[in-house]
Amino acid sequence: MFVAVAGASLCAAQSAPAGASVPKVRHIIGLGEVKRNATGALTVQNGVLHFQAGKAMGEVPASSIDDIFVGAEVTQGGGKTGRVVKTAAIAAPFESGKALTILLRTKVDILTLAFHDSDGGAHGVIFALPKGQGEPLRAQLVQAGAHATEAKEPVKTND
Repeated sequence: MFVAVAGASLCAAQSAPAGASVPKVRHIIGLGEVKRNATGALTVQNGVLHFQAGKAMGEVPASSIDDIFVGAEVTQGGGKTGRVVKTAAIAAPFESGKALTILLRTKVDILTLAFHDSDGGAHGVIFALPKGQGEPLRAQLVQAGAHATEAKEPVKTND
């Protein structure tokens, strides 16, 4: 069962300690009513994964999750400022701009969920999380009833 609701309120995650902040997560693609690249809060509560970005909200019951994949990626950070600096770096003489773009790189965890709806249709959703948040969230989802193949050693890349 896949549910996307607009205007619902979001409670703090059950397993999060009192007063702990919920990290900002970027929704890449997959939740119907939530826009691509929306930034919001991702929590697991009462056996359901909740993502809320403003008034848009998406939910995936943990019991409908067929597999969970966690990876890592290096992305261009800095938002609009980062894009401006990257553009300026292209015009910098003698390739001196490359140093600027290196400073704006940031590592993130990529969380991919494969799940099914109440009719058995296959779906997927991808989130970008702050570095180090992917595995703990995977463990929370498994504890809440999600199915997941055993985690493999992450592929090491030259960063």
